[in-house]
Amino acid sequence: MRIITLLLFVILLTSASSAQDDSSINLMITEDSWRKEAFKFPKPFAPAVDFDGVADVRFTDGWSTADSPKFWSYAFAWKLNLEKGLSDSQIEHYLELYFDGLMQVVNRDTSIHVPSTTALFISKSTAEAEVSYKGKIRLYDAFFSTEMITLKVNGEYHYCTDHDNHVYLFRLSPKDLDNEVWNHLNKAALQENICTY
Repeated sequence: MRIITLLLFVILLTSASSAQDDSSINLMITEDSWRKEAFKFPKPFAPAVDFDGVADVRFTDGWSTADSPKFWSYAFAWKLNLEKGLSDSQIEHYLELYFDGLMQVVNRDTSIHVPSTTALFISKSTAEAEVSYKGKIRLYDAFFSTEMITLKVNGEYHYCTDHDNHVYLFRLSPKDLDNEVWNHLNKAALQENICTY
């Protein structure tokens, strides 16, 4: 009976997760080997990240392999309907809420209190995008290592005037920004027609 109950729980959890995925959301261009997840906000594990918008997340082919040079290397894009763009401190806040919620849901060791995420971002104006970002996110890796890790981040922001959309693209990896994995990560780009999509 216990096994049947467990199986039913897993089936319900999987169904709930897949219901959140939306294959019609396609904000980014990446290599075909990258795995994709896409969803509308908010996610059940982070209800405080209550945007009106969508997210497109792409995982490198080595994201989940601890001895891969691409371990924990991935990218995500947000397209949000906001009155104005997010400040650096707001981005930090929402990413902390998002990762805290995610890691608490994924954590299997109920004897520990999942440490809080901390994020730090600095933005500047550039020619390629309205704004570019450099930053770090320190989080508890409940997926694989069950240890604290620091992800380096680069990103960009674009404003779509016709529809009043704000688009954010972030690339993340525990590797330093001069590591060759970033040659691979920096190929993750927004769709050319991102503002009309």
